Amino acid sequence: MTKATGLPEHAQPLRAGRDEGRVPMMQDNTAEALLRDTGKLWVEAGSVIALRTARIGWGDPDAGDEMVRMVTEKVWANLEMGMALATGQWGYDPETLCHRTVNHYRRTVRENLDRLSAND
Repeated sequence: MTKATGLPEHAQPLRAGRDEGRVPMMQDNTAEALLRDTGKLWVEAGSVIALRTARIGWGDPDAGDEMVRMVTEKVWANLEMGMALATGQWGYDPETLCHRTVNHYRRTVRENLDRLSAND
C-alpha cells in the first residue's frame, strides 16, 4: 500500500506521462479469448430471450413462473457477482475479473438455454 492514497500498488490511479501504476494491456490471445467468450454470451443470451419470449407469447401455462424465475435469476447472479467483487474472491487483476464475470453469466445463460430448448 502507498501512503498517498492507501490503495494497493496495482490499484493506483493512472498518472499522465508516467507508466507507474498502469495496468498492462492484455496479450492478443487473451483479448481474443475474452472477445470470443463475450460473443458467445451475447448469442446465447439472445437465444434465451427468444425462447422465453416465445414461451410467454404462446400462453404457456408455466409462463408466469418463467417470468418470476427470469427476474430472480438476474438478481441472484448480480448479487453473487457483487459479493465476489466486493470480497476480492475473483482477484483484482482487470483481465481476470473480465473473464470471471463473463464466465459467471455464461454459466447461468447456458443452463437456461439447455432447459428452455429441451424437448419436454
